[in-house]
Amino acid sequence: MAHRHLKLTPFGPAEAFPVSLGAKMLLPVLLVFLVTGIILYSFYISRIKKEEMADLANQLEIFAASKAAELSGPVWNFQEDVLESLMRSYRDNRDLHSIILYDSEGRELFQEGEGKSHPEHSVLTTVKPLTRNVGGERLTIGRLEVQFHNDHLLADLKQRGYDDIAPACVLLAVVGTAAWLVLHFIVGRPLHQLKLSLRHNARHEERRPLVWESHDELGQVVAEYNALLGEVESQTGMLKRNNEMLERQIAQRKNAERQLAKAHDELEQIVAVRTMELREANRELVRLDNQRAAFLSSASHELRTPLAAVLGFSKLVSKAFSRHFAPHSEALGLKGKSDVILANLEVIAVEGDRLTRLINDLLDINKIEAGQMEWRDTLLNVGDEIERAARTMGPQFENNGSVRLETEISDNLPPLPFDPDRMQQLLLNLLSNAYKHTARGEIRIAAAASPNMIRIEVRDTGNGIPPDELELIFQKFYQSECGELGKPRGTGLGLPICRHIVEHYKGTISASSEVDVGSVFTVMLPVPGL
Repeated sequence: MAHRHLKLTPFGPAEAFPVSLGAKMLLPVLLVFLVTGIILYSFYISRIKKEEMADLANQLEIFAASKAAELSGPVWNFQEDVLESLMRSYRDNRDLHSIILYDSEGRELFQEGEGKSHPEHSVLTTVKPLTRNVGGERLTIGRLEVQFHNDHLLADLKQRGYDDIAPACVLLAVVGTAAWLVLHFIVGRPLHQLKLSLRHNARHEERRPLVWESHDELGQVVAEYNALLGEVESQTGMLKRNNEMLERQIAQRKNAERQLAKAHDELEQIVAVRTMELREANRELVRLDNQRAAFLSSASHELRTPLAAVLGFSKLVSKAFSRHFAPHSEALGLKGKSDVILANLEVIAVEGDRLTRLINDLLDINKIEAGQMEWRDTLLNVGDEIERAARTMGPQFENNGSVRLETEISDNLPPLPFDPDRMQQLLLNLLSNAYKHTARGEIRIAAAASPNMIRIEVRDTGNGIPPDELELIFQKFYQSECGELGKPRGTGLGLPICRHIVEHYKGTISASSEVDVGSVFTVMLPVPGL
């Protein structure tokens, strides 16, 4: 669009100069001028005062020396009337504060003047001896103490200051007026014209560039201002186009929000229905879990009685058969049948024992998860408990000469509050697990104390556990496939029970392993009070 130009001349019509801008630019100049004048004047007055004080001190010395020479004769001749007359004559000195005459022994003879200090003026003091030549020897016959004050000096300086104030005020007024006129004509009126142009361009759509005929800093400001007007026009057109596009996007967004709100309402209804279904399913799962726990508890108790009878009678039958029938089987030609019957009875006993352990483990894990396990804590010696577990496992290692059991117990183990049965269950489960996975080599169980903790470690030289199974072995009923052939498989509950026992005592259990090298199970148990 075409622009109408507002011409701005350096010497246009007189306009009022903004007071605030004038104050900001003029007051610092005047302030600097005033402060500089005050500093220079203070320095000048201080120097004059120092020179006048030096002159006064010189006059004091001259006055005191002359008066001491003048008074030495009357003092030597004891002419008191002459001394008194001379002392009174000294009052005519306008700078005299006091003059005191002392004899040779320090007694005061005469005094003229105020004789005491005054808070409003400074006092200069000098002492001159009174001497006399007698027979070629110079004797001290007294001393004269003279004090001058600076009252007249200060009065002269004050009057000089009063005399200098009027010219200083006139000079300050002249400088201030000249600075005001310079600011008004060189800066004030052009800035006022610029303000009017800005006001017009802000209130009307038509933009009026300025024309400035001078090539000074204000001319540069006007050129930048005109460039800014062109940029504003360009940006305004772009903003209008962007505004139209935003309005279309807002309309589309509102439509999308309405659709989203509708979908949200539908989703909330679906979620509410699914939530009700999940609540019902959860209640059903809780009910089934309770039934499962009750069934396991009841079934385990019910299975123990017949199982105990089966195990008992199988052992009785095995003993009776071995004692009464087996010795005669060879004579009857039934040796093979007899061995088969004894082997079958042994299988019944072994599998019965394994079934008993499974039932016991099921009862324990069920009690622990239901919070019904009874914990009978007492102070235990962990080393004794490890030796006890080793003795329990001893027969299995004696029957299998390929694997040996070693213990390594530190001497400084602190007592640990723990349930003895649970401690044995923990240690035996870890040792049994290591025995199942070790064909040859050794199993080492070690215990040592660390700060606030007891560390129990079971290390074997077995097949090891694959890395992807290390997180699974502590889950219920999970059994690694790396066990040794020929050794009875476990129930898959030993390690989960160990984890529950350790966590009950605020400890941790972890496993590390390397295939074909061995595994390490580490238990960390905190010691209260350390």
